[in-house]
Amino acid sequence: MSNILLIEPDYKNKYPPLGLMKISYFHKHVLGDHVRFTKGRLPAALAEAKWDRVYVTSLFTFEWAKTIEAIQYAKTLVDSIDKITVGGIAATMLPQQIYEETGIRPVCGLLNEPGKLGLPGDECIDQIVPDYAILDDIDYVYPFHAAYFLSATKGCGNKCGFCAVQTLEPQYIPYIDLKQRIAAIEEEFGSKRDLLLMDNNVLRSPNFDQIIDDIIAAGFGKGATYLNPKTGKRVRRYVDFNQGLDALFFTEEKARRLGEIALRPARVAFDHIEDLPTYERALRLCAKHGITELSNYVLYNSEAFGGKGQQYAADTPADLYNRMRLTLDIKDDINRSLPEDRQVTAFSFPMRYIPLTAHERGYVGSQWNAKFLRAVQCMLIPTQGKGVGSRSFFEADFGKNAEEFVRFLCMPDKLIAARGEFSLSSRGRGGEDPEALAARKAVWEKNQRKIREWNRLYQQLGDERTQFIALIGDNEFLPEKLLGAPSDLQKKLYLLYLTTPRTLALLGMVRSGSPTYDMLKGYVCSEFPDLYQDMVELLSTSEAQQQYMFQNFTQFFGRDGLADLLSALAPQDFRADRLLKKWHDACVKSGMGLVDFELIRVYTRYLDAEVLSPEERTAARRAILELDMPALAVLLSQWSRDFEAAVLASVAGEAGQELLNTTAQAIFRNIQCKLSQLLEA
Repeated sequence: MSNILLIEPDYKNKYPPLGLMKISYFHKHVLGDHVRFTKGRLPAALAEAKWDRVYVTSLFTFEWAKTIEAIQYAKTLVDSIDKITVGGIAATMLPQQIYEETGIRPVCGLLNEPGKLGLPGDECIDQIVPDYAILDDIDYVYPFHAAYFLSATKGCGNKCGFCAVQTLEPQYIPYIDLKQRIAAIEEEFGSKRDLLLMDNNVLRSPNFDQIIDDIIAAGFGKGATYLNPKTGKRVRRYVDFNQGLDALFFTEEKARRLGEIALRPARVAFDHIEDLPTYERALRLCAKHGITELSNYVLYNSEAFGGKGQQYAADTPADLYNRMRLTLDIKDDINRSLPEDRQVTAFSFPMRYIPLTAHERGYVGSQWNAKFLRAVQCMLIPTQGKGVGSRSFFEADFGKNAEEFVRFLCMPDKLIAARGEFSLSSRGRGGEDPEALAARKAVWEKNQRKIREWNRLYQQLGDERTQFIALIGDNEFLPEKLLGAPSDLQKKLYLLYLTTPRTLALLGMVRSGSPTYDMLKGYVCSEFPDLYQDMVELLSTSEAQQQYMFQNFTQFFGRDGLADLLSALAPQDFRADRLLKKWHDACVKSGMGLVDFELIRVYTRYLDAEVLSPEERTAARRAILELDMPALAVLLSQWSRDFEAAVLASVAGEAGQELLNTTAQAIFRNIQCKLSQLLEA
């Protein structure tokens, strides 16, 4: 008996690793080996174990770093790399690069030929029962796990330029018996609720009728239910061809047969605007035959491709918008002629194109830019992965037309996320008190003002719009880029993309008295003061601020800026000791002497000792807000003896009184020295 380890790299994925599940069953039930599965690294208890054979799977090429990390980890678990087998999608797509980085030559493609693993009978693995038991070896829970993971066909045949199937499954296999495999899984692991079919083009199969018959015979006919053994509740079953149904191969008869099974949803790809006629025909056929839950995959960020016997142009943002809108238009038109109980739903799932050889997710298509791609992601966040199926949501989130969609794509991400009406009940904030509600509403109102301001400036761009889109296109918003903007309008608009720390950094880059200096100061102080308030709020609340932030702010805004910072601290009676210490250090470093923040810290000590009367406290606050440090020093010096007595009295009787007294005396001497220096000055 050999010890076998199966490793899935530590990336997030929806479905369990079907290839490893089949390899596990082969080793356990054909070869009689012991098998262990892990995601990422083994638990500490098994960290020192050695293995007779280790398998590492791979998924998408853009998970390259985690895949290589898993392979390198596997090398520490064996005494020879000959005991490691690497396979899966990325390994099949980029075998030479895997070898160059790891020294291991991957096994490519399906395990359906003898000798690929060098084990007797290994050609059966692709068609073998998957071992669901290995999922209990790990804590990670796959979102989809309570299903039969099977295929009724292999391959596709379309050979689209953007698709990996022609490499992963080059031969089209028109029929695989589902009945036997479902029966085997039930016998070994119990029945499963749903049927997830991984077919890449089941409609192409000449055995399609037989496949539908198998699905029905396995208990997945229309309306099928499943008795949950844990809860005792009966739930709907569903069949999901999760790789999609090719609109090109829809016929009246095939749609009728699909209507006989528990299909939910019917996924029909709408990858290119050129496919509209065949796509619309497929949706209408589905609706005609009682398939009421429809969805699509909408590819975007793609290049010009060949496939399905024609050429496709590189898609544009307008193409993405129009495909999603057309889906809603088709759905609404279908429903006009259907009774209420047969109305259909249709959801769009935009899917970002990434080249088959990409090691990361950052690819930008020729008709897109990084800013637009990030904006689409922001727009999809509210859907929580459920797709876009409501016209009201679509028009609010993506716009009422393609031009408005592009405008939304240009908007700063934080403002994209802030669109919409204010909600009195906020998710995740149960029992929100009135004060918290008011604070949340104030933030919302400020964001609405910023959205209106952004729209106002964007509308003024006119002929500068293309130039400005190029400026923001890389999605890297840096203060030095603002300085290179060709007009004041673009500079003002660009300010709304900068984070507050980067705006503070910008202040230190602008030469006093320059046109940009005057424009910037006028804009944030008078024209749109919310940006100025953002800086004041950050500086007066964040103890993590860096020195340059305070220095740049005070040098740029001078005495007025300092007064506003102190006004922000006034409601808490300037009790912000760490902030005052940071500001003092920054003043010492820059030589700025308008305010003595150490003296303000002394004032807060007087408050703690409760030696100032309400009138004296008011006078001290006035002196601080007016930046009148000599007046503050005079007031505090008058009560220094009382302060000393109050502090010493507070420590009387405590353990370590002598040490406390000594420390207190040292503090008093420092305070007296400080006050004397100020009075002499």
